[in-house]
Amino acid sequence: LPENARPAEDDPAALKAWVLLPAETREAVTGIYVNMGKAIAAYVRTIQPGPAAFDRYVEALMARDTASASAIFSNDAARGLRLFIGKAGCTNCHNGPLFTNGDFHNIGLSKGPDADSGRYAAITQVLSDEFNCLSKYSDADPRQCYELRFIDTNEGKYRGAFKTPTLRNVADRPPYMHAGQFATLAEVLQFYRRQADNPEITHGDLTDEDLRLLEVFMKTLSGPVNSL
Repeated sequence: LPENARPAEDDPAALKAWVLLPAETREAVTGIYVNMGKAIAAYVRTIQPGPAAFDRYVEALMARDTASASAIFSNDAARGLRLFIGKAGCTNCHNGPLFTNGDFHNIGLSKGPDADSGRYAAITQVLSDEFNCLSKYSDADPRQCYELRFIDTNEGKYRGAFKTPTLRNVADRPPYMHAGQFATLAEVLQFYRRQADNPEITHGDLTDEDLRLLEVFMKTLSGPVNSL
């Protein structure tokens, strides 16, 4: 097989070499590509965050063991948690066991003539992708492809919008945002504070001390990572 053969629209020579291959050969190569992707995806689904200090703190509170709760969480971490679920409004997007609502939001990060269109561009791509949930390569029953079958194509809602990430182990994986725009959690929190007029972000007036306490709390979400 020619080493450069691939269905690359940006490389005419590679695309020509690919098209000249027999149809059965192209299908066999594609099948290998698909199975490699499925194997990687199957492994990635096994990667799960383990219990963090936050989880142990919640368990202690549920058991009404205030002594253990105080030993697990510092006063600053507890104050940060109160801000997180209260005045800072973080749980509007970062909620549930993984601290994400799984939705897409335009938080005002991508602006100007070269702004990343975010989710909006991806909608067209996934609908036309030959490997999407409804394709012949998918192992899913078509009835399981809810997100693809009922995808929301609202440009105004999704232009510049990005998926809310989990906050599990967030302190251990800089840089932050979809293109690594911020090097530290402190920079991220300062950015959010400046977005007071963004309807996607609702929070009260946050002081420097509030931001510090929020960062202390988010560090309690770090724990071991488990996988096969």
